[in-house]
This record gives sequence, C-alpha cells and structure tokens, in this order.
Amino acid sequence: MDLKKKPKDFSTLFLDMNAYFASIEQQVNPPLRGQPVGITPYTGPTGCVIARSYEAKDWGVGTGDLVRDARKKCPKIQIIEARPALYQLYHREILKVLKAHSPYVTPLSIDEFLIHLTGSDCSEVNSLKMAESLKNGITKSGDYLKCSIGIGPNYFLSKVAGESKKPDGLTVIKLNKLDEFYKHLRLRDLPGINHRMEAQLAHRGIYSSSDFFQANLVSMSRMFGHIGKTWYYRLRGYNIDEFEVKTKTIGHSHVLPPDFRTRNQAVAVIEKLVAKSGYRLRNQGYFAAGVAISVGFMEGGGFHKTKKCTAFSDNRTFLLEVKSLLKNCQIWRTPLYVAVSAFNLSRQTGRQISIFSEIERSRRISEAMDEVNDEFGASTLFTGSLFPAKDTAPDRIPFGRVRYEILNF
Repeated sequence: MDLKKKPKDFSTLFLDMNAYFASIEQQVNPPLRGQPVGITPYTGPTGCVIARSYEAKDWGVGTGDLVRDARKKCPKIQIIEARPALYQLYHREILKVLKAHSPYVTPLSIDEFLIHLTGSDCSEVNSLKMAESLKNGITKSGDYLKCSIGIGPNYFLSKVAGESKKPDGLTVIKLNKLDEFYKHLRLRDLPGINHRMEAQLAHRGIYSSSDFFQANLVSMSRMFGHIGKTWYYRLRGYNIDEFEVKTKTIGHSHVLPPDFRTRNQAVAVIEKLVAKSGYRLRNQGYFAAGVAISVGFMEGGGFHKTKKCTAFSDNRTFLLEVKSLLKNCQIWRTPLYVAVSAFNLSRQTGRQISIFSEIERSRRISEAMDEVNDEFGASTLFTGSLFPAKDTAPDRIPFGRVRYEILNF
C-alpha cells in the first residue's frame, strides 16, 4: 500500500463495453438490433445465459438464467450460441483504438480496460477529450458498439464511475465531490461488496456507501483490521490496488448437452477439457502440481475432489491424475456438468527435462500437437480418445475481473 503519493483527479480512465457479446451479435446481424438477445454456450433449454442485450434485461432476463426460464420471461428472446473467436476479434480491434491514444493500457478482461493517465492527459479537458475520442474510435469499429467510461483518481473510483451510468455513459469523479457522489450509491454498487458483506457491514452500523465513506480511519481499523485501513484509503482515491491478476488455477467447465448425459460421454468430455486446459497450461508457461475434478448431477448434488501431485504440463499426466480422482466417484447419477482444473501453478524456467522418460515423451508430444494446432487451427490434431467429444466444449470467453474482497468480515 503506497500512501506517499496523494491522490489526484483525472489519473485513471476505466472503459467498460456495454452488453459486449450481445452487442457484437447485433452489430454483425442487423435484424437483431433492438431485439432481446441472450448469449449461451448451449442453446438447449438447460443452456445458461452468459450475456444478454439491454432489451432482454428490460424483460427481466438475468445472467445465469436457464434458456427455458429466459424464454418464459421473454418469449421473443433470440438465443444465440456464443462465438468466442468473433468476440476476441473485436477485443483486439478495441485494444488497437485504446493503444492509439495511450501506451498505458491494461486489459482487465475481454470487455474492460484501464488506462493510466499521464502528463497533459491528467486534466479535465484532455481526459474528457480522450474519452470522447475513444468512444468515437470504438464506434468506427462497430456502429452498434457502445461503452461506458469512468474517470477518477484511482482504478476503484474510475470503475465505480464507469459502472454508474450505462449504457454509453461518461462519468467523472472528483476528490472534492466524493461525499456527494457516495450519497447516490448503494453499498452493493461498490466493487467487492456482495450480499454477505453488506450484511456484515450493517452489523457494524454501516448501512450505505456514504456511511462507509464517512467512517474514520481509527474505527475502520478497529472494526476490520488492515483490510479496513485498505478500504479507507481506497474509497478516498489512493492507488493501493495491484492490477496484475495472478493466475491461481487453469481449467474449463462445460454443461453437458442431453445426448452427453451419461457416464461414458461425460468422461469423454472431461478428456476434452483436460486437453484444453493442458494447452493453456503450456501456452501460459506453467507447471501444475495439483488437479481438481467436479461433476454435477441433474438430480442435485455432485462430486468434487482435489489432489496434489508431481509437477506436470503434459496432457497425459494431467488426464491420469484426473482419472485417479474419478475412481472415487462411486455413485453416478445423470451428469449435468463437468469441470477440471490444474492448480499449485509455477512458472516454467528454462527447459526443465524430466528424469522420467514417459513424462518427457508425453510433454514433447503435447508440445508438438500444440504447434500443429497453433499453425492450422484448434483441434486439427487430437488423440483418438477425444474423437467422441471433439465437437463438444468449444472455446469460451473468460470473464476475468479484478475483484476486491473485504477479508475477515
């Protein structure tokens, strides 16, 4: 926590694309414009809405709704299967627009970006001019794409500002106006405050964002320890948050379509998820020393198991470790979703050759397959055991976020 640098106005710009996935679908398919749209990994009744247009939101369709429930709320909703490659293409185009205006751009997720303002940009006139230029540049990439922008003294407040007015908003938070600004926000409007935290704050006499801001440093420290001190300074615009999101796990999950809701088919999908996770592991330069497996059932409940193991990066070892955990699942009902992940990650340093020939050979095979698939497209080359599930669990978009947590509440 660096408290030596006092906060200054117009230091940070936060940009959030509005209804990003749905807007892109409306961009490339004009008949969808003005229509309620829901984006799902799987378009069947048990598919899950991962994004929706503002028109769908107006009908009460929420993120996480099942397709069948979304259709009940909004009979006219258009359900579209997610197209990750398309969303990534637009992400890169938007990133080009931002980098043309500043070299200090940090992508926080596929639809959120942070810009550290420096020099002459740290003024009201120039920061607003940049914001308008960014909006215009993004519109040139797609006339139906809109974004909300927040400008503030730190990341936290610029994000609060950006999310306070959607769609197509532009909001500035100044240090001398913080008291007034917090009066118009609920606690749940602050990033990191969920229902449980809101209840815990209320237990300590903090019922609103204004109460939270007005609490003095001594009482915040007494009630919440170091975390209370952190929040005290964060709410006042100090730059105390790290923007690098450290990867703790690498994995994939998938809701099984009806014809894959058997034990054998679920295991085939698990193998596909292992292959995808293994590729990401190597691509990001990690070894993993732990694996996890989860299976959820239609009837409710599920199976979850983790284990630590010798560090690996190859698919064969990954799969063997996952299958060793699956042996503990004694009661198989109707599987609904499966998930695998690798944890205890460490960076690869140089070329570490395993003393075990089987492991070394497996890693070389995995890396060779990566090279072929990078050159000619995903799933160009795959093992025979993946054939039954080769068309399932397509690539998805990660919803990465920098999150705040109030610990020890």
